[in-house]
Amino acid sequence: MRATLYDILGIGFIAGSAYFFVRTVNFLAEADYVAALIALAVAFAVVRAGVDLSRLAVAASRED
Repeated sequence: MRATLYDILGIGFIAGSAYFFVRTVNFLAEADYVAALIALAVAFAVVRAGVDLSRLAVAASRED
């Protein structure tokens, strides 16, 4: 059960990071480079959290 929850959350985080990548492109199109850099940093942090949750899901599934 835990592995499924971690897997769903991990995929959700990775999919949710797409929003921040799209916002980064929009900020770059508007020549707002500081906002684009901040949005890019947030996007990478969210992707990293999603990958860590997915890694945790794999470890939890091996435990069961």
